[in-house]
Parts: sequence; C-alpha cells; structure tokens
Amino acid sequence: MKDNTNMNQQTALGEALKSAVQTMSKKKQTEMIAEHIYNKYEVFKRFKPLAVGIDKDLAEALPQYDVSLIARVLANHCRRPRYIKSLALGGKRFDLNNRFKGEVSPEEQEIAKQNPAMQQNKKTPKTDVAQAVNDAQPKAAAGETISE
Repeated sequence: MKDNTNMNQQTALGEALKSAVQTMSKKKQTEMIAEHIYNKYEVFKRFKPLAVGIDKDLAEALPQYDVSLIARVLANHCRRPRYIKSLALGGKRFDLNNRFKGEVSPEEQEIAKQNPAMQQNKKTPKTDVAQAVNDAQPKAAAGETISE
C-alpha cells in the first residue's frame, strides 16, 4: 500500500511539473529542453550520431515537455554543422545511454557530406569581424543606422 501512495505522489508531482512547464513560452521550454539534454546526455554533448528512434526515447525521458518541442530541439541539433560532420565521418550510432545502436549507412554518410555545412567554412576569421566592427563605428558616430 505504501508503494501505491508513493507512486500516486510521484504522478501528481509529475503532472504539476508538466503543468508549470507548459505555462512558459514555447521558446523558453525549447531552451530548457536543449539545456537539459546537452547537460545530461553525453551523446548530445559530443555530437555523436544519434540512434534511429531517439526521438521516442527523448519523449519518454522528458514527459514534462511537449513532444513537438522535443522534436524541434532534436531537429535543431541535427542541423548543426558539428553533428553533420559526425554523420559524414560515419560509424556507430548511439542511444541516450551512449550505447551502440546501429550504424550510419553509406547513403546517410554521403548525404551528410553533400550538406552545405560541409561545403563551406562557417567560421568568420577574427580579422573580418574586427574590420566589420571598425567599418560600422564611423556610421554609428555620424548618426546613421546600421542594418544587418
């Protein structure tokens, strides 16, 4: 009987947490999900190739969040150049517990290699950034607006 009471308390606490989280903006929830998964799961921290079906595992592990927001965070992660690079290298895929679960297929590897993130250097050299800042300063001093 004690186990049943404890389970009811956990369920009530889980529901209260879910309700509180869902009162936040979708943007804030998305940021919370991303922060949580990057802090908790090594596979995300290291941008390892993710196991097929990991979306279901994340939804189960994070019941307090809306499944569509979890999917958004996952999609954002999979579009990052560092993740695309790991797919292009091929090899093993990993689950949330950082255990081997499948492999990147040669077709997936080739698609990743063709991704624009792999075709161009995304980093702007510091000298270019410094030059852009210097170019913008006289315009701002003259009262002109600077468009991005």
